[in-house]
Amino acid sequence: MSAERNPAPLLAARDIHKNFIIKDDRGPAQTLKAVDGVSLDIAPGEVVGVVGESGCGKSTLGKTIMWMHEPDDGTLTWKGKDMIAVSGAELKVIRKDMQMIFQDPYSSLNPRKMVKDIISQPLRVHAQGDKDEIARRTEEVMREVGINPVYGRRYPHQFSGGQRQRIGIARALALEPDFVVCDEAVSALDVSIQAQILNLLLDLKDRHGFANLFISHDLSVVEFISERILVMYLGRIVEKAPKTELMAEPLHPYTRALLAAFPIADPSVRSTKKQIVVGDVPSPLNPPTGCHFHPRCPLAADRCREVYPPLVEVAPGRQVACWEVSAG
Repeated sequence: MSAERNPAPLLAARDIHKNFIIKDDRGPAQTLKAVDGVSLDIAPGEVVGVVGESGCGKSTLGKTIMWMHEPDDGTLTWKGKDMIAVSGAELKVIRKDMQMIFQDPYSSLNPRKMVKDIISQPLRVHAQGDKDEIARRTEEVMREVGINPVYGRRYPHQFSGGQRQRIGIARALALEPDFVVCDEAVSALDVSIQAQILNLLLDLKDRHGFANLFISHDLSVVEFISERILVMYLGRIVEKAPKTELMAEPLHPYTRALLAAFPIADPSVRSTKKQIVVGDVPSPLNPPTGCHFHPRCPLAADRCREVYPPLVEVAPGRQVACWEVSAG
């Protein structure tokens, strides 16, 4: 049974909307629908990947789930509790169990603070022990991520990009959360360092059992770390599937395009690879009518240009929003 059908998910988002008002002196204000009716479940200990091109709304989705952005519509449920209805004090308790690892290890760490203070800040905010207990936990989590505690009095600029991201991971895991959002957590790193950080995240996940929403524009990275994959395009989910099934047989034309963009080392295979999508991503301020992907889609028909397709289940655990696929 897929995690989407889990009767008691750790986190459940239903029809989440997040809009931003864009003001311009040259014309009237416009509404940008960054997240447009997204629903997802995450089971305890599950790793769910969200993939899509830049500007598709995946980072906004992660921040809305983390309550860094308040949703404009929809529901968010954490361990069966409605996050939208809780008080500020209750939300703070929930936030203790939900942490985030950010994209840029250079801007996400306060350059004026020593590393030990950066990592221990969540422990102090949530009053997790006295001074000695906080110091012990800080050293413990530094060792877990591969940073020697003797460097705790150094500042972020004294570390490499990969080491800084380890510091960010340590800060996120200091409170031993049940759920971690990784927002493009390796995209700013060299490929060899990416592999180290991904393996570290998997090791920590196996050790501590936290659930993970892993956001990336790189399908190969999402494939490596995730158990289930959600594909986003212009604010909406266009395909959901277990990783092995999606990678073996992508259904939505956009997912096929992402898979076709994989670099292939073998020149003989590379030469037979088809480019199935052309053009740029439309502006989210003025998305196309009907299916937002239809201007770039090789399967587009008249219906695709007129009505947005619903996200429907086409096989156990598999959902797709495509008139041509669901009709077949």
